[in-house]
Amino acid sequence: MRILGVNGWPGASHDGSACLLVDGEVVAFAEEERFTRHKHGYGEAPLHAASFCLREGGLALEDIDVVAHGWDMPSLLTRRGLDWFADSAQALDFLFPRSLFPRRRDPELVFVPHHTAHAASAYYFSGRREGAVLVLDGQGECESATLAKAVGGELEVLESVPPGWSLGYFYSAVCEYAGLGADAAGKAMGLAPYGTPGDVTFGGGLSFLDDGYAVGTVPRDLLSTGRTDEETDTLRLWLAHLEKTGELGPNRTVKVYDRESGRFVRRTERDPYEYRDLAATAQEALERSVIAMARRLLRETGQDTLLVAGGVGFNATLNGKLARLPEVRDLFVQPLAGDQGVSLGAAGWVAARHGESVRPMTGSIAWGKGWDPDALRRVLHKQGVRYTEPDDIADTVAGLLAEGAVVGWHQGRGEGGPRALGHRSIVTAPFPGAKRDRINLTVKDREWWRPFAPSMRLEEAGTLLGDAEPLPYMIVTTPVPEAGRAAMPAVIHVDGTTRPQTVRAEDDPLYHRLLGRVGEHTGHGVVLNTSFNGRDEPVVWTPGDALATFARTPLDALALGPFLLNRADSPAS
Repeated sequence: MRILGVNGWPGASHDGSACLLVDGEVVAFAEEERFTRHKHGYGEAPLHAASFCLREGGLALEDIDVVAHGWDMPSLLTRRGLDWFADSAQALDFLFPRSLFPRRRDPELVFVPHHTAHAASAYYFSGRREGAVLVLDGQGECESATLAKAVGGELEVLESVPPGWSLGYFYSAVCEYAGLGADAAGKAMGLAPYGTPGDVTFGGGLSFLDDGYAVGTVPRDLLSTGRTDEETDTLRLWLAHLEKTGELGPNRTVKVYDRESGRFVRRTERDPYEYRDLAATAQEALERSVIAMARRLLRETGQDTLLVAGGVGFNATLNGKLARLPEVRDLFVQPLAGDQGVSLGAAGWVAARHGESVRPMTGSIAWGKGWDPDALRRVLHKQGVRYTEPDDIADTVAGLLAEGAVVGWHQGRGEGGPRALGHRSIVTAPFPGAKRDRINLTVKDREWWRPFAPSMRLEEAGTLLGDAEPLPYMIVTTPVPEAGRAAMPAVIHVDGTTRPQTVRAEDDPLYHRLLGRVGEHTGHGVVLNTSFNGRDEPVVWTPGDALATFARTPLDALALGPFLLNRADSPAS
């Protein structure tokens, strides 16, 4: 079967994406934001992403058997009193206009319930035969958490939690209250270890049970009419409660004109760091709630394998706590945990329904666009930039890293998700500890307290992490022993943990070789790895994106395929 999985709907979505699944194997995957350069792609249909996937597969839309959408859009809209189309042909034309996707026939359009798509992304692509599945996010059509069992290729939903009691929305409200922005959960997670938890019930807003949690701030059966979700109403109720019970008032934001950038920028009345105790309290409340749910789910299903998806699944600190539960023998967190991953899950769910075997992830999610050396050379010539072509780009870059350089690394096919894993990365040696401040304040232009993560050869994990278990997706934190802390101080968070990526040669030969060469210079095959992007922009995708980001950020060099651009050779230097 040829299945085009999609997420995103015109005017009513975020993190739009597309995935082409042919005979159960991922041919291509991309996120709309990578093309439009609008972070998270709010309200954007996955037009560019779908076109890319079709082109990669040598197909047109008329060649597709099923378009699988990761939301039950008819149910989502009609349940809230909003209009829907008379038939699926009209819906498909709205999603993929014929002017952009000419076709002689329409593929079948299947709407997969949102949490079903999340669960499918965790189960069918994990390689596990069975397990307990936990989906946590802001919300789907009418649920914010789903507890399920996966056995024999089938997913069985056991329980769901309605949107009003969303842990994702609770955490978003805390982020908004602290002045971080409602979509900045990763910032709150990074800030939390600097604070001291206070009243985790938030003045009665939350209560904790042996098997889960309860919310006192938002009605359990909240339903918002005239909107596509309950986010606005839920956040409004939580923000009012936080203002009533919090020691600090809300960190209000304003937009001011910034002469240097020539744009209006967002400013807060207070430094968000002042809200570190609030972040710590929210993180502990989230962990207590989810751990109780996970333990009950494992107990009731008789499983010791836990599969996690949904936007809350990006909380690596929580994932680390789940991984270390005595009840959990095996944890798989979908690296495309957010809504970008439901295009993958919807496609996998349809494939499984038709009896196809879905090929699991094996350590890489680089399913995007790649450029061969000739194409890269043409881009460089067109841009008129100076470059060299070393005999071995990995060896040359490793030498630069050993000297303290910060290098943009644009190699192979683009990756999905918010975390670069060695294809669209900024890399540097993970020492001294002050290196973190340099990257945060000058390269990434972000808060000083934000943590970084290491990429290391799997062979080094036993020494640096005290455990040789593969962690290929940089989505689970782990405590670091003294040897690791000494070797990579710039990637150790204030709580003594890190969020590692372990790299195998068979998954990424070039990146593994780079790490090996770094080890020859420094003693350990490990680097500080952060996503290749500037402030408030998506991860770079094209060579042009990489060159533009290199031009406006103080990177020392850029490795673009086999070519090297050195800042010292720039005419502007």
